Amino acid sequence: MKLRPDRAKLSERTEKRSMFAMLMFGLLFIGFVGESPLEFDKVMYHGTWRSVFVEFAPLVTSLPGISMTPWQILLIALVPFCLGASSTMGQHAREMDRAIFVSIACIAVTFLWGLVGGGSAYFAYYQVWHFLAALLIAYLLMSAVRTERDLLGLGKLVVLAALIRATLCIYFFWTHIRGKVYPLPDYVTDHDDSMLFAATTLILSIWALLKGGRATWIIAGLVVPYLFYAMVLNNRRIAWVELGLAMPLLYFLIGAGPLRSRINRWLVIVVPVLLIYLVVGSKSDSPVFAPAQAFMTTGSNYDASSLARLEEDRNLLHTLVDIGNPILGTGWGLPYVRETSVYGNYHADWILAPYTPHNSMLGLVAYSGFLGLIGIWGVVPMGAYLATRGYRRSTELVPRAAGMIALCSLGVYSAHCYGDIGLQSLPGALIFGAALATAGKVAAWSEALPSAKTTTRAEAGPALEPRFAYRKGAAPRPYELPSERPGVSAGSDVTGKPARAPMRRPWR
Repeated sequence: MKLRPDRAKLSERTEKRSMFAMLMFGLLFIGFVGESPLEFDKVMYHGTWRSVFVEFAPLVTSLPGISMTPWQILLIALVPFCLGASSTMGQHAREMDRAIFVSIACIAVTFLWGLVGGGSAYFAYYQVWHFLAALLIAYLLMSAVRTERDLLGLGKLVVLAALIRATLCIYFFWTHIRGKVYPLPDYVTDHDDSMLFAATTLILSIWALLKGGRATWIIAGLVVPYLFYAMVLNNRRIAWVELGLAMPLLYFLIGAGPLRSRINRWLVIVVPVLLIYLVVGSKSDSPVFAPAQAFMTTGSNYDASSLARLEEDRNLLHTLVDIGNPILGTGWGLPYVRETSVYGNYHADWILAPYTPHNSMLGLVAYSGFLGLIGIWGVVPMGAYLATRGYRRSTELVPRAAGMIALCSLGVYSAHCYGDIGLQSLPGALIFGAALATAGKVAAWSEALPSAKTTTRAEAGPALEPRFAYRKGAAPRPYELPSERPGVSAGSDVTGKPARAPMRRPWR
């Protein structure tokens, strides 16, 4: 159905969520919380424990012989439903569709370029399938999401998944690690939960900021600290960096107005306290100062992890400049060249290390060159542009909040890709795809509303100019003709007498 001002709210209240949307939400939920068996995943929970969500293992475990999971097959099987829904709904942002198609085409070109250069099809597939899944999710969700109610459901799904993962993180730490493992491990669940925790924190914070209300702030005030505690236990500094980089996007997107004025008044108080917190936290090992430690050690010349990342970046640049093609890169399926390996000596059984660098953005450039930077990654700035446009042109609460959340989530994903193998992360792909779809959706809605208002105004006829009586009696309401008042004939004023032309008063 077409989005029209007189039907938008009615459809939101009465229209049932489609089966296509329910299937998409179900797949996203399984992707967020599903766990592979211990024999196939030695990273999550350090390969020592599984929660009840291991029941989803048959859906997220690769089938023998084809290296694809039933989850991936079900995602692809939903494409025909997407085409049918998009033909009837017409609610895709054309710019987003084009960016997705261009990105897929560039991946195909650079994939073939890697095979021609002797690359491995299996390693190339592993390098790009998560990103391709994110693009497919974005396209499918733009057809599945039809009303504001669906957008709210998508946000609640992400929050629910984050609460589940945070609860499992806290439970595993206190039952299997605390007092039993020395020294404490580098993380509790896995690396990918950082994006989920950061994106959910932004969802709750932005919703409370824009919607307001005591209940909304209470929920945010309870859930956000709970997520922060899980982030501290999981001990991934990239999570705090993602939040720190997304906050400026939120501030500049708000624009000048009363809300920014209130934020500025709070910043006068918060910034000095934050600076003191960072200075004190940089010299303390207490978990309370985990965010400060994350910011102060990122890029440090004294931190072993940062030194390994910097060495890896130099190797990627060497691969691109001295070995690869500047336009097409080396192609997918080929490892980057290790010119030096002083700090980045990864374990021998991690065979994917030279194919999945921590800096996924620089790795994308090394493997696909200038074409990948513009064509493949170009979908990210396009999503940011559409999210900003949808936020600024929308007048309703849900699309405005969704546009702001989409923009900040794209910032979270970009930060994770820059710092911690985000290109090969399934939870990251889910967040990325949902952010792209949300950006495209709110942009499409913001374009549909002005045209719908114009159509409605044209169907109603030409606008009537206001006429007011200068005689005694009650004046008609604006845009109301005297003949439309009960008991008054056409050509008469409000007193029932023949209408006269209004007297012109002298200019004063």
